[in-house]
Amino acid sequence: MDYVEIFCLLFFVTFILNLIKRPRINANEPPLVPYHIPFIGHTYNFLNGSENFLRKCKEKYGEPFSLYIFGTVVTFTGYETSTEVLKNSDIFDFYSAVDKIFPISPVFRIFNKKFHSLEFTARVVHEQISSKLNLYFSRIQKEILFGIEKYFGKCEEPKVFRNTSHMLSRIIARPVANILLGEEASQFEDIVESFSIVENKILTKCLITPMLSFIHRSFHTSFITLLFKFGLISIVGHRDTFVKRCKPIVEERIHQRKKLGEKYIQKEDLLDFYLGDPHFKTDVVDDQYMDELFGHLYWLVFVSINATTKALGFALFDYAGRPELWDEIYEEQLKIHNESNGILSTEDVHKMVKLDCLIKESLRCSTDIAAIPHILTDNSFTFSNGATIPKGREVYVYMRDLAFNNNFFGETSNEFQPKRHITSYPNGKTVHLPSTKVDKSFMTFGGGKRACPGRFFAINEIKIALHKLILRYKIRTESGKVDPARIILTLAYPPNSGLIFEDRN
Repeated sequence: MDYVEIFCLLFFVTFILNLIKRPRINANEPPLVPYHIPFIGHTYNFLNGSENFLRKCKEKYGEPFSLYIFGTVVTFTGYETSTEVLKNSDIFDFYSAVDKIFPISPVFRIFNKKFHSLEFTARVVHEQISSKLNLYFSRIQKEILFGIEKYFGKCEEPKVFRNTSHMLSRIIARPVANILLGEEASQFEDIVESFSIVENKILTKCLITPMLSFIHRSFHTSFITLLFKFGLISIVGHRDTFVKRCKPIVEERIHQRKKLGEKYIQKEDLLDFYLGDPHFKTDVVDDQYMDELFGHLYWLVFVSINATTKALGFALFDYAGRPELWDEIYEEQLKIHNESNGILSTEDVHKMVKLDCLIKESLRCSTDIAAIPHILTDNSFTFSNGATIPKGREVYVYMRDLAFNNNFFGETSNEFQPKRHITSYPNGKTVHLPSTKVDKSFMTFGGGKRACPGRFFAINEIKIALHKLILRYKIRTESGKVDPARIILTLAYPPNSGLIFEDRN
């Protein structure tokens, strides 16, 4: 019996067992929405219109409620109960949940056998990137400007660009390469190209519908990992590019560290931070050592480029499709450009209030349908309304219940209104809630202790990119309106439709 026959037999047996069994739900658990087809449960409805399906479930059963999808009971929390999950990060594990449904870390463990915890990585991002934005600002601007010139160029006549996500990914890849690997490595075009290709390749494959989860949730993770490991979707070539370009740099830096000792001045990039970390200190730069560095740094490459490119794409489409916003945002950017002589500082970016409101409203309106998964690690958890979930239960935040909730945003919650993020008082004082601020009405970057530590870096990249694009080009959608997002399962992505760029001069 070969492997295919074994797999088919295993799937058939699992199918029969799932037809017979039904998930066990205790009396005090959140209501399990009724379903009619054993084994399939709510999976079909979830795959074909998750937005409307989740909305109807919330309206009928309240929150939290549970669905039976891909052979597993999953609980969804809304605007009333989501904060209870995020505030209890000691018993709700975000990182292991992400690994199960979006197996990025296991892919890089192929190269990195000593993969640090994601908590360690989050701390590194906060301390070595977000907390040092002042040091990186000129480098970020330089790389973004270079990318805009390279990928959009001169548009003396109106020029249509479709599927701009690929170009935006390459533009964002440049400052990411500079800050992660340093200015020496980021000069190599194949490194920058590698960053963008790896991000796109991993995203595409990690979004494969998890049909193998019907057998067991771990099967899907193993399948994605095997695709990369055995070359069906290989990233070995990118590892080779990384080694080719970065190994001489690593060897020279380690040599200088050893030669200068305490007099060595650490360079401002993540590569040098890792070289000084006790887990990475070495005198021998062999293939295994470079694999370790590749695994750590390219995991950060994916996270850094993917979320930022997505947010930048949505903000660009929202700006381009709303002519009523063009003049006031352009005038704000032109004023800041003139005051700064074209060289932005962090203070200049803080002045971009109207642009920041556009970005925040874009993030709100383009939020995923359901996201921020967690797994309960305690024996049980009881919500404030009395509903109790057992150990091991997967919990998702029903994001659009928060983003479009009238309790937070009033009767205009379904409308795109950037000015809603500015509050004006009778004495003339105004308060602006920036896009980096996380609260119960805005959880695009998560919440609690697990809020995205890289959001400050990402928002600054997005602001700088939009600032430069808006000043240089007149940008509008090909359709003349805001095109709808692409929905994959419960995740939202910018449209692939056309954007028209034309030089302002």
